[in-house]
Amino acid sequence: MTGPGAGTPSRYGWLNVKRLSLRRGLLLLLIAALLPITILSIGQGLVRVENRRASVIGHLSESAHSLADSNEMILNGAATTLRIAAMNPEIRQGRPECAATLRSIQTLSPAYTNLARYNADGQLLCSAIASPRSINIAALPEWQQARESRKILVSEARVGPITGKRIMSLVLPLRNDKDVFEGTLGIAIDLAWLERRLAMAAATERDTGVAIFSDNGQRLISSRALPPIDLNVPIGDIGRTRDEAGRSWSYTLVPLVRPAPAQVGLYVVYASPDPERFGAVWWQTVIDFTLPVLAILLASLAIWFGARQLVLRWLVALQRLALSFAGGDYRRRPVNFSEAPREIRSVAASLYRMSGAVGERDRRLRDSLERQRLLARELHHRVKNNFQMVMSLLSLQSSRLQNEAARHAIDQARRRIGALALVHRQLYDTGELASISARTLLDALCQQLQPAADSNVRLVCDVDDVEVDIDTAVPLTLWVVETVNNALNHGFPAGQPGQVCVKLRAGKPAVLSVTDNGVGFSPDSFATDSVSGQGLRLIRALSTQLAGTMALQSNQDGAGSTASLSFPLRTAEPAIGEDVKPSSQ
Repeated sequence: MTGPGAGTPSRYGWLNVKRLSLRRGLLLLLIAALLPITILSIGQGLVRVENRRASVIGHLSESAHSLADSNEMILNGAATTLRIAAMNPEIRQGRPECAATLRSIQTLSPAYTNLARYNADGQLLCSAIASPRSINIAALPEWQQARESRKILVSEARVGPITGKRIMSLVLPLRNDKDVFEGTLGIAIDLAWLERRLAMAAATERDTGVAIFSDNGQRLISSRALPPIDLNVPIGDIGRTRDEAGRSWSYTLVPLVRPAPAQVGLYVVYASPDPERFGAVWWQTVIDFTLPVLAILLASLAIWFGARQLVLRWLVALQRLALSFAGGDYRRRPVNFSEAPREIRSVAASLYRMSGAVGERDRRLRDSLERQRLLARELHHRVKNNFQMVMSLLSLQSSRLQNEAARHAIDQARRRIGALALVHRQLYDTGELASISARTLLDALCQQLQPAADSNVRLVCDVDDVEVDIDTAVPLTLWVVETVNNALNHGFPAGQPGQVCVKLRAGKPAVLSVTDNGVGFSPDSFATDSVSGQGLRLIRALSTQLAGTMALQSNQDGAGSTASLSFPLRTAEPAIGEDVKPSSQ
């Protein structure tokens, strides 16, 4: 089997990959596609966009502040005029000379349509324009607010009660030395005059719109029709809106009169339409950002082609080669790398050299492992035979003893040696070097420890099927031998029937228990009985060897006893040279 393109000349003759390194080939393709277009276009586009953005923001902000300053000067001038006029006793007291004095003040600015003095009840006292004295403005909102205020207030747009013109009023509350309200003095600003002034200021820029809005959305004056304006745009920021034709506008707000509890807020709005779509500016912006996209597209095509020709197909071939080696086939040559780039050919040659070395090492390791297995099996077999020989000698010795205690001690030793022999027999039978099935081992041990046929006690075994290493199997077997013998010897006196249960549950930790339903025991008895005390010390030592925790429980009312051991399960590590299945990933 051959890899893709193996053994055939390159289909792209103009690109002789055999003379190129992998890094140099990709680098040349990338530079050829990206460098001339991307650097110039991205740099130029970013500079132009930033310049246009800064220009729009700066122009809108500068123009709005300029108009706000100009109109603020008019309002400040009117406020100063009110304060000076309020100090004139003829005006303050509403004398007959009041009207003439107000007319002389009115002539100071074409923005003033009228000045008027009202008493504390809102009744007209005098006016720059001849008016009937029956006029009363007590119902107007600004007059009601002036009663509670101590500073000049600016009103929204309304029709003047004397002039009949659309005006905006500045109202000065008048109070005596005892802070008693004595009425107001007001100046009416001609909104038509302000609107003409705004139109003249905006006439220098095509399509630009200027307006003054109150904070409740009322438009006082406007140089032209404007799209909807959101007055919640933060001061100094650029807002965006659209008119009825769908054209986009940019605008900014500058405060003319800041809002207060008794004062309506007024804002100068400066709005300018955005450049038209498909206009020169629009096309320039499109070009600025299309060229980098085009560069990226060309680079992607170049990288795709170059990577396929120089990298991807050879990586697939290397992967197939690696999978062949992972399967243990070190001699097969499934791919021809003669057409691959120099680096790929070098990697493939290294893999072939490595496969030969690994194959030879595996062969030696397998031979060595097989010899170790044979030696280990022979060792377990001989140890088992030696243990059985010792058991036979102990049985012979026990049969000759007349002393019951001595015979009991010999029998105890024989059972312990039998348990060790059982471990080695299981290792020999299974052919394993370092691990054994806990179920197989303990089931066989229970058969070995089963009481005589004429006994009324039954031994049962319930063990989870888990693997344990030999360092765990030996002390675990001895622990079961000691606890089961203790239950059989002390739990059922005088032929009493019953059951002893050996149970192992895998987990973290594993739990091994030996439970009987006999007469139970007193923990104090282990201190007085030398044989039982020795067994207790042994099972405690075995528990420590297993890094476990042992517990003994017994009820004196005949409910039986339980010996339990919680210990961590340890499994044997795989031997060096054993087969390991490769990951599918």
